[in-house]
Amino acid sequence: MISHQQLVEEVASRTRLDDTEAADAAVHLVLAALSSRLDQPRREHLRKAVPAHERPALRYGADTADDSAVSLDDLLADVARPAGATPEQALFLAQTVVCRIAAEDTDLAADLLHALPDEFGTLFEEPDRIPERTSHTTTTQAASGETETPGQDR
Repeated sequence: MISHQQLVEEVASRTRLDDTEAADAAVHLVLAALSSRLDQPRREHLRKAVPAHERPALRYGADTADDSAVSLDDLLADVARPAGATPEQALFLAQTVVCRIAAEDTDLAADLLHALPDEFGTLFEEPDRIPERTSHTTTTQAASGETETPGQDR
């Protein structure tokens, strides 16, 4: 299992977020959005693969699951909206988080790929480049335990 510190530092580095708090909030957004698209057995498998610090985001995702919002575009909107990001930035962020976790647990990657619609396969592909950067404030109240984290230039 990847450690919380390693996950957050890798996300911060790859996405060029200026601090680990913003990266931590971004990880929570992605995990909450992904969790809301999973059934209970897959959510449990994901829970076992992430550090304890990230598990509240999975609970939040389970609590906010919306069966009508199952497309990849819906997931990216769930990440982009609170982060003030574009869909392309949200995809890059989601790919970065999912790939870091999946690299540590290939059984998880196979399980999730099997359970999710085919279009979600792109989340398991290493992102090519960082999308254009813009200035936004990231509010992650729900996904990160009711805290607000200043966003970074993206």
